[in-house]
Amino acid sequence: MNRAQVFDISDFKTKNPYQRRDGNQGKRGTVYARCGKLLVDFRYMNQRVREPVGLPDTPENRRIIRRKLDLVMAEIDSGEFEFAKRFPYSRKKELFSILETGTFQKDPAEVVFGGYYEKWFSEMRAGMSESKIRDYQSTVQHHLLPYFAEIPFSAFTPVLMKKFHAHLKGKKTPGGKPLSNKRIQNIFIPLRMITADAFIEYGFNQPNPFAGLKLPNSRKFRVMPFNYEEWSTLLTFIPEWYRPYFEFAINTGLRPSEQVALKWSAVEEDVFSVELSRVRNREKEDLKTESSYRQIAITSTIRDILNRQKAMKAAFDSDYVFVNKDGRPILQDKLRELWLRVMKKSGLPMRRMYETRHTFASWALAAGEAPEWVARTLGHVDTSMVFRTYGRYIPNLTRQDGSAFERLYRDRQVAHEGRKV
Repeated sequence: MNRAQVFDISDFKTKNPYQRRDGNQGKRGTVYARCGKLLVDFRYMNQRVREPVGLPDTPENRRIIRRKLDLVMAEIDSGEFEFAKRFPYSRKKELFSILETGTFQKDPAEVVFGGYYEKWFSEMRAGMSESKIRDYQSTVQHHLLPYFAEIPFSAFTPVLMKKFHAHLKGKKTPGGKPLSNKRIQNIFIPLRMITADAFIEYGFNQPNPFAGLKLPNSRKFRVMPFNYEEWSTLLTFIPEWYRPYFEFAINTGLRPSEQVALKWSAVEEDVFSVELSRVRNREKEDLKTESSYRQIAITSTIRDILNRQKAMKAAFDSDYVFVNKDGRPILQDKLRELWLRVMKKSGLPMRRMYETRHTFASWALAAGEAPEWVARTLGHVDTSMVFRTYGRYIPNLTRQDGSAFERLYRDRQVAHEGRKV
């Protein structure tokens, strides 16, 4: 169906076609007819514009369109002309929107979240890390598209976002637990980013839909490091095959994703390099932060653990230092299941597997190691996290090289063995 391109014609009446004088003499731009229908022809921003107006060619309609075209010329001269406003159905709307503003302006009512996401993701994917692609796809498919897929951006208001937040608060994990505050915060990250990019790309002129939205703070885990007696007890319940893994964890403070990705090629005579991680059984080179790429000195205790581990897995030709009993890379989920079983059997207060990292940090600081050394070993940017998380374990700042931790570990090990005898 033909529609008026320049103005709303609903209140104008048409007469029988009558082709004669066109009224273009001495005027800028032209009103003309083709196949009994009127069109306009003019130049704008060094581009030729020819658009149908959807009216039959009659003397009255020519006068009406001529007056409208004169108004267009006046708006162009004054700088007030907006092509998309006068020609909302033109195929050149995108071109002139870009020429006018540097961005393509669209009506937010015409753009739905699901459609824009497909375009956005196809354009942004090349610049994303593998882990970010995986996280965004999971979040969008499981949480954002089911709720927003058919909703236009014109409906993106603070009220809608509050309703979505309430929706997330009512959702359950596969295990039947409510979504954590941290998970809800992570779901809003891609939603904010995609929405912001749509507003910028299409020049949406409407209030920020996230204004006034207050998400609850993530619950901070209270670190629960082991004391040495507890750790020694726990080791007796850990299967022999996995014992070197956990001894290595307590002596290095590696993140589980870093330790399961450690390869023999990264182990040198005096140091080993942290340069990979494995998440959901996928190896990735992009670590958590730039400071996560680091080298850690190999103490005599760490060397003993590595030697035992190498002898234990000698039957398997694997690049990885730590493998499962089948010689394949260790899956964190399976390791976590093992950890929970061991914790229950030990009778000790339940702790997360991540507490091995916290235990390393607290023991090192209690032994007098410098917070700067601990921060570097953990892969932190600076000492702020160390002071904030482990401040109560810092008695002094005397050591810098890890020897205090090594001495403390050895002394406690000898003391524990002596009590067993």
